[in-house]
Amino acid sequence: MKNLNFKTLAIASGFVFLMIIPAFISAQPYGRGEGRGDRAGNGPAYAERGVDSRIPSLTDDQKAGIEKLRADHLRKANLMRAELGEKHARLNTLRLAENQDAKEIDRTIDDISKLKGDLMKAREAHKRDVRALLNDEQKAVFDARQGRGYRDGKGNKAGRSGRGDYGRGPGRGDCLRY
Repeated sequence: MKNLNFKTLAIASGFVFLMIIPAFISAQPYGRGEGRGDRAGNGPAYAERGVDSRIPSLTDDQKAGIEKLRADHLRKANLMRAELGEKHARLNTLRLAENQDAKEIDRTIDDISKLKGDLMKAREAHKRDVRALLNDEQKAVFDARQGRGYRDGKGNKAGRSGRGDYGRGPGRGDCLRY
Protein backbone atom coordinates (compact mmCIF):
# COMPACT_ATOMS: atom_id res chain seq x y z
CA MET A 1 0.00 0.00 0.00
CA LYS A 2 2.80 2.41 0.95
CA ASN A 3 4.63 1.50 -2.25
CA LEU A 4 1.57 2.38 -4.34
CA ASN A 5 1.17 5.76 -2.62
CA PHE A 6 4.87 6.53 -3.16
CA LYS A 7 4.61 5.71 -6.88
CA THR A 8 1.48 7.84 -7.24
CA LEU A 9 3.16 10.73 -5.43
CA ALA A 10 6.30 10.41 -7.58
CA ILE A 11 4.29 10.37 -10.82
CA ALA A 12 2.14 13.32 -9.74
CA SER A 13 5.13 15.43 -8.67
CA GLY A 14 6.98 14.56 -11.89
CA PHE A 15 3.95 15.63 -13.90
CA VAL A 16 3.70 18.94 -11.99
CA PHE A 17 7.43 19.50 -12.49
CA LEU A 18 7.09 18.96 -16.25
CA MET A 19 4.19 21.42 -16.40
CA ILE A 20 5.96 24.17 -14.40
CA ILE A 21 9.33 24.21 -16.21
CA PRO A 22 7.97 25.41 -19.60
CA ALA A 23 6.09 28.20 -17.83
CA PHE A 24 9.34 29.50 -16.33
CA ILE A 25 11.17 29.23 -19.63
CA SER A 26 8.50 31.10 -21.61
CA ALA A 27 8.21 33.81 -18.94
CA GLN A 28 11.71 35.13 -19.57
CA PRO A 29 11.78 38.63 -21.09
CA TYR A 30 13.34 39.39 -24.42
CA GLY A 31 16.91 40.60 -24.22
CA ARG A 32 18.39 43.87 -25.38
CA GLY A 33 19.42 42.49 -28.73
CA GLU A 34 18.66 44.01 -32.09
CA GLY A 35 15.00 43.10 -32.02
CA ARG A 36 12.98 39.95 -32.27
CA GLY A 37 12.82 39.98 -36.03
CA ASP A 38 9.14 40.82 -36.32
CA ARG A 39 9.70 44.53 -37.05
CA ALA A 40 12.37 46.81 -38.40
CA GLY A 41 13.61 48.24 -35.11
CA ASN A 42 15.85 51.24 -34.70
CA GLY A 43 19.15 49.50 -34.11
CA PRO A 44 22.16 49.64 -36.42
CA ALA A 45 20.36 47.85 -39.26
CA TYR A 46 17.58 50.47 -39.23
CA ALA A 47 20.12 53.30 -39.26
CA GLU A 48 21.92 51.78 -42.26
CA ARG A 49 18.68 51.14 -44.13
CA GLY A 50 17.36 54.66 -43.62
CA VAL A 51 14.35 56.24 -45.24
CA ASP A 52 14.39 54.45 -48.59
CA SER A 53 13.59 50.99 -47.22
CA ARG A 54 9.82 51.51 -47.22
CA ILE A 55 9.06 53.89 -50.08
CA PRO A 56 10.22 52.85 -53.56
CA SER A 57 12.54 54.94 -55.76
CA LEU A 58 13.09 57.96 -53.54
CA THR A 59 15.47 60.54 -54.94
CA ASP A 60 18.31 61.90 -52.84
CA ASP A 61 16.45 65.22 -52.54
CA GLN A 62 13.35 63.42 -51.28
CA LYS A 63 15.40 61.44 -48.76
CA ALA A 64 17.07 64.59 -47.47
CA GLY A 65 13.74 66.42 -47.25
CA ILE A 66 12.08 63.56 -45.39
CA GLU A 67 15.00 63.25 -42.96
CA LYS A 68 14.83 67.00 -42.27
CA LEU A 69 11.07 66.85 -41.70
CA ARG A 70 11.54 63.82 -39.46
CA ALA A 71 14.22 65.52 -37.36
CA ASP A 72 12.12 68.66 -36.98
CA HIS A 73 9.05 66.64 -36.04
CA LEU A 74 10.96 64.54 -33.50
CA ARG A 75 12.37 67.65 -31.87
CA LYS A 76 8.90 69.19 -31.59
CA ALA A 77 7.26 65.93 -30.45
CA ASN A 78 9.92 65.34 -27.78
CA LEU A 79 9.31 68.81 -26.35
CA MET A 80 5.56 68.18 -26.30
CA ARG A 81 6.02 64.81 -24.62
CA ALA A 82 8.31 66.36 -22.01
CA GLU A 83 5.70 69.02 -21.26
CA LEU A 84 3.05 66.32 -21.15
CA GLY A 85 5.13 64.41 -18.60
CA GLU A 86 5.41 67.56 -16.48
CA LYS A 87 1.64 68.02 -16.57
CA HIS A 88 1.09 64.39 -15.55
CA ALA A 89 3.52 64.85 -12.66
CA ARG A 90 1.69 68.04 -11.64
CA LEU A 91 -1.62 66.18 -11.77
CA ASN A 92 -0.24 63.42 -9.53
CA THR A 93 1.00 66.05 -7.07
CA LEU A 94 -2.41 67.72 -7.02
CA ARG A 95 -4.16 64.39 -6.51
CA LEU A 96 -1.93 63.52 -3.56
CA ALA A 97 -2.29 66.89 -1.86
CA GLU A 98 -3.87 66.98 1.58
CA ASN A 99 -6.42 69.59 0.46
CA GLN A 100 -7.21 68.90 -3.18
CA ASP A 101 -8.02 71.85 -5.40
CA ALA A 102 -10.66 70.56 -7.84
CA LYS A 103 -10.37 73.58 -10.15
CA GLU A 104 -6.60 73.21 -10.46
CA ILE A 105 -6.95 69.47 -11.12
CA ASP A 106 -9.53 70.15 -13.84
CA ARG A 107 -7.31 72.85 -15.36
CA THR A 108 -4.34 70.46 -15.43
CA ILE A 109 -6.47 67.74 -17.05
CA ASP A 110 -7.56 70.27 -19.70
CA ASP A 111 -3.89 71.16 -20.32
CA ILE A 112 -3.04 67.46 -20.74
CA SER A 113 -5.92 66.98 -23.20
CA LYS A 114 -4.81 70.02 -25.20
CA LEU A 115 -1.21 68.78 -25.35
CA LYS A 116 -2.32 65.34 -26.53
CA GLY A 117 -4.42 66.98 -29.23
CA ASP A 118 -1.52 69.19 -30.27
CA LEU A 119 0.72 66.14 -30.52
CA MET A 120 -1.82 64.35 -32.73
CA LYS A 121 -2.10 67.43 -34.94
CA ALA A 122 1.69 67.61 -35.23
CA ARG A 123 1.81 63.94 -36.31
CA GLU A 124 -0.80 64.51 -38.99
CA ALA A 125 0.95 67.67 -40.21
CA HIS A 126 4.19 65.70 -40.43
CA LYS A 127 2.49 63.00 -42.51
CA ARG A 128 1.04 65.63 -44.84
CA ASP A 129 4.44 67.31 -45.23
CA VAL A 130 6.14 64.01 -46.06
CA ARG A 131 3.37 63.07 -48.47
CA ALA A 132 3.79 66.41 -50.27
CA LEU A 133 7.36 65.40 -51.20
CA LEU A 134 6.28 62.17 -52.93
CA ASN A 135 5.13 61.36 -56.46
CA ASP A 136 1.89 59.47 -57.16
CA GLU A 137 3.40 55.95 -57.02
CA GLN A 138 5.21 56.75 -53.78
CA LYS A 139 2.06 58.30 -52.29
CA ALA A 140 0.17 55.06 -52.97
CA VAL A 141 2.77 53.05 -51.01
CA PHE A 142 2.94 55.70 -48.27
CA ASP A 143 -0.85 55.78 -47.88
CA ALA A 144 -1.06 51.97 -47.80
CA ARG A 145 1.46 51.86 -44.95
CA GLN A 146 -0.22 54.48 -42.75
CA GLY A 147 -0.46 53.31 -39.17
CA ARG A 148 1.93 50.41 -39.64
CA GLY A 149 5.20 50.08 -37.85
CA TYR A 150 3.94 51.19 -34.48
CA ARG A 151 3.04 47.72 -33.29
CA ASP A 152 5.16 44.65 -32.99
CA GLY A 153 2.96 42.29 -34.99
CA LYS A 154 1.25 40.91 -31.89
CA GLY A 155 -0.97 43.92 -31.20
CA ASN A 156 1.43 45.45 -28.67
CA LYS A 157 2.68 49.00 -28.95
CA ALA A 158 6.31 48.94 -29.97
CA GLY A 159 8.72 50.28 -27.41
CA ARG A 160 6.27 50.25 -24.51
CA SER A 161 7.75 47.25 -22.72
CA GLY A 162 10.01 49.20 -20.40
CA ARG A 163 12.90 46.83 -21.10
CA GLY A 164 14.82 49.19 -23.35
CA ASP A 165 14.02 50.11 -26.91
CA TYR A 166 17.20 49.14 -28.68
CA GLY A 167 16.03 47.45 -31.84
CA ARG A 168 12.39 47.62 -30.81
CA GLY A 169 10.90 50.09 -33.24
CA PRO A 170 10.53 53.84 -33.01
CA GLY A 171 8.88 53.80 -29.62
CA ARG A 172 5.68 55.74 -29.14
CA GLY A 173 4.83 55.97 -32.82
CA ASP A 174 5.35 59.71 -32.91
CA CYS A 175 7.48 59.51 -36.00
CA LEU A 176 6.77 57.71 -39.21
CA ARG A 177 8.83 54.72 -40.20
CA TYR A 178 9.41 54.72 -43.93
